Amino acid sequence: MSDKLENIVGSGIPITIKGKEYKLGIFGMRDLADFRQYIKGQRIKIIQDVVVDKAERIESINTIMDGNVNETKELSTMDGVCFMLWKSLQKYQPEMTLKDVDDLIDLNNIAEISNIIMKIGGQVKNPPMRAKKK
Repeated sequence: MSDKLENIVGSGIPITIKGKEYKLGIFGMRDLADFRQYIKGQRIKIIQDVVVDKAERIESINTIMDGNVNETKELSTMDGVCFMLWKSLQKYQPEMTLKDVDDLIDLNNIAEISNIIMKIGGQVKNPPMRAKKK
């Protein structure tokens, strides 16, 4: 990425992944909100698969729904990098699925892709803690 980001945003940010050219779009607040919901959804799936007791499952799901997501921490995971790369790629390649993007990322390129995602999205600041329901 040799050009200044603001000079190339209008036409997408070119990136080569596994020998193929793509264009990345800058992600915004809506994309981060989608990311938070995705992470919560993934956690809920785990609870539904693992917790047998219905009352405990409902309580755990409510805790997840009321809780915050540490976006900075989650963006350093394979799941986080994959999801945000997908959101960015969809701006210019809307036909791409999350599965398509998952197939693009591996141990050989995750660090590079993660760095690019951090640069195009800026530094994520976690939202203030929500007041707990009484």
